[in-house]
Amino acid sequence: MKMKLLMTIAFVFMFVPNAFASHYDILDIDIVPAEVSQKLVADKISNTEELFAMLMKKADRTAFAQKYGMPEADVEKLAKTLELMQIVGVGPKAATLLQLSGITSLKALTESVPTELLEVLQRVNREHNITGVQPDLTVVRDWIEKSKKVVNHME
Repeated sequence: MKMKLLMTIAFVFMFVPNAFASHYDILDIDIVPAEVSQKLVADKISNTEELFAMLMKKADRTAFAQKYGMPEADVEKLAKTLELMQIVGVGPKAATLLQLSGITSLKALTESVPTELLEVLQRVNREHNITGVQPDLTVVRDWIEKSKKVVNHME
């Protein structure tokens, strides 16, 4: 029984490379202003995956900004954060760290040189204290490889 469970878990991690990591509950994260979060939940948008689906197209981001009273620049930043959060292992803090390090899209991440990105990520993390743990080269390489497999990109 235990072996079967372990094999199932291994299968999921090996053969589901396009799985979304961005299933965070809207009310549990601080990348969306509290008043907007409440409105989203009232509109039946409960997690970050659903929110990203609403923000993939430029026209939708403009409409979102108008409907929820957010500046368009903030909506663009939110959408870019959510796009990065599609990578398994990249949560809100890691996405923020990537953005502050100059990685503002999946495309930019896929084109990154792991050793160069690691150096920038560690410097930015020391300066801004975003995550409690410094990323390492294995993690950065993993993010880059996983970013190449993400299907949903912003337009």
